[in-house]
Amino acid sequence: MASGSYQLWKQPNFLKLWASQTLNSFAQILLSVVVMLEVYRLTESVAGAASVFAFMSLSSFVSSLIVSRIIDNYQMKRIMQLVGWLRGILVIAIGVFLSIENTAGLILLFLLLSLYSFVGAWYQPARFAILPLLIPRDQYIKANGTLVMIQQLFMVAGWGMGGVLAALVPFPVIIVVIAIAFTISGTLVYLINIVEEDISVKKMKNRTPAWKEVWRIPVVRGITIMETFEGVSNAIWTSALLLAFTTVVLNAGEEWWGFINAGYFVGAILGSIIVTFNGKILQHKIGVMIGLSGISMGLLTILLSFTTTPLFAVLLCVLMGPMYQARDICQVALMQDAIPEDRRAGIMAARNAFLTPWNGIMVLVVGFAADIFSVQTIYLLAGIVYFAASLIAFKQKSLRNYEFKDPEEGKVLGGS
Repeated sequence: MASGSYQLWKQPNFLKLWASQTLNSFAQILLSVVVMLEVYRLTESVAGAASVFAFMSLSSFVSSLIVSRIIDNYQMKRIMQLVGWLRGILVIAIGVFLSIENTAGLILLFLLLSLYSFVGAWYQPARFAILPLLIPRDQYIKANGTLVMIQQLFMVAGWGMGGVLAALVPFPVIIVVIAIAFTISGTLVYLINIVEEDISVKKMKNRTPAWKEVWRIPVVRGITIMETFEGVSNAIWTSALLLAFTTVVLNAGEEWWGFINAGYFVGAILGSIIVTFNGKILQHKIGVMIGLSGISMGLLTILLSFTTTPLFAVLLCVLMGPMYQARDICQVALMQDAIPEDRRAGIMAARNAFLTPWNGIMVLVVGFAADIFSVQTIYLLAGIVYFAASLIAFKQKSLRNYEFKDPEEGKVLGGS
C-alpha cells in the first residue's frame, strides 16, 4: 500500500492548491522586495521603505476585522480565485504608479498597496478553510506541512532571489511576472474540482460572531491563549533585537546575525519535512506534541540566552526550527479538525485580527524593554514565557487529549 505522503501527492485537488499556494508565496515575496527597493530609491529614506509595510499591515488588520464577520457567507473557492485575479490586476497598477516619480504617484502607490493588502487578507482564512474539504482528515498534518515548507523556502531564498532579480531583470518585466503568478494562482483554484454543496454556506442572521467562537471552542481558545503569551517571546526574533543579541551578547560580527537567521529557517524547513512524513504519528497525541514543542522552545531559548559562542547559538537556532515548526503545523491541523466546517474561515480571520496587532505591539514593548534591561535578560524571560505557555497544552484536558479519529469511529472535538 502506498504511503500517506505518496497518496497525498496523487490527489489532483491538493496539487492544484499546493501549486496555487506556491505561486502566491513567490509573488508576495517578490513584490515585497521590488516595492521596498523602488520606494527606497524614490524616497532615499529607510523610514519611507519601512512605511510601506506599516500601511500594508494596517490595511490587513482592518480587512481581517471585516473578513471575520462576512467570509463564512461565501464560497472559499470563489474567494481564493478572485483574490488571485484581483491581486494580479492590482500588481500591474502598482507597477504603473511606481514608475511615476513624484509625490502624487507615491500617494496613489500607498493607497494601492493598502488595497492589495486588504484583498490579500481574504486568502489565508479561505485557504485554511478549503484544505480540509479536499483531503481526508488523516492527511491534514502532512498537507499543512508541505504548504508551510513552501512558505519557509521562499522566506529563506525569496529576499535574496528577489534582490538578484531586481538587479538583473527590468522592473516592468518583474511586475508582469508577479501579476501572471497571482493570476495563475487564482486560475488553479478555479480548476479545483469540488462539489458545490461541500463549500456553499447558508447565510445566518443570528450566527454567533467569529471572535466569540474563538473563545467558545475549547481547543481553539487554548491555542489562542498560548499564542497570545508567545507573542511576547516571538518578539525577540525581530531583526533589530536579534542583531543586538549577536553584537552585544555574542560579541560577534553582523555575519553571524545572518547565520543565526539562516539557521532557524533551515531548522524550520527540516521541521516541515519531518512533519510531512510523520504526520500519522503526531496526530494521535497532537496536544502533547504541541506542549512538548513549546517546552523545548523554552529550554533552547533559555540556553541561547546564556551562550556566548556564536557557533553554539546557530546550532541552538537550527534545533529550535523543527520543534517550533512542528508545533505550528500541528496547531493548524488541530484547528481545522476542531472548528465546524462552516466557521473555519471566519474564526481564522478573527484570530488574525486579534493576534496580528498584538504581535506588533509586543515587538515595540520588547524593543523598549531591551533598552531598559539587558538584551540577555530579555531572551531569558522570553524562554521562561515559552515554557509557561506550553503548560496550557498539558493543563487543558480537551487540548491535551485531542486526537484525530475516522468519522465512523466518532470525532473527538475536545469538550469543555
